[in-house]
Amino acid sequence: MNASEVKTGIHAKVVEIAKSIGKDARKLRNDEVIPSTGLLDSAGLMELMMWFEGAYGLNIDQDDMTIANFGTIDSMAAYLSRQRGADI
Repeated sequence: MNASEVKTGIHAKVVEIAKSIGKDARKLRNDEVIPSTGLLDSAGLMELMMWFEGAYGLNIDQDDMTIANFGTIDSMAAYLSRQRGADI
């Protein structure tokens, strides 16, 4: 799986969660700070994090749950790459 595929998967999940609360996230850019867009509520953000852990086989340390690591699609893909110790 490469970085583009990971970003596409994350974007699709954000769109799915946003749609469930009546929002349209299809135009979300990979560099937009997701919490600042208002596309996901707090429950939606938690759902995204839980999905991310399960989809990519991670156990995310609470200290790692920061905007720097998970604020954007790009930062989430970079975090995954760092955790795997290689390019994705």
